[in-house]
Amino acid sequence: MDNNEFEKIWETNRDKILANDSDYQRILKSYTAWTWADYIIFIGGFIICEQFMPSISESIVLQYLLALAGMILIWLGYRLLRSQLIGKKTLQQAEQEAKERYRQSLH
Repeated sequence: MDNNEFEKIWETNRDKILANDSDYQRILKSYTAWTWADYIIFIGGFIICEQFMPSISESIVLQYLLALAGMILIWLGYRLLRSQLIGKKTLQQAEQEAKERYRQSLH
């Protein structure tokens, strides 16, 4: 079987194969899972940012908007750091491994 034939077969069966691949599903779930630490970082980020905002702006509305933006940036930074420290493989790597296993099973 040449590469073009395999790619056609892979495209038709990709979703079903990846849905049954436990490693792929574990990594996919880790991208969207929320833990207690997410909530603590989220709330803590707002509290920390709120403390620094009076020195930046006099408007209370602007202070809270800036604190919300800071809270989101801190939380996104935490999620990025967590994914770099915890995840050994990316979703693309897990998909590539599943694809290679499927290729081997067809031979």
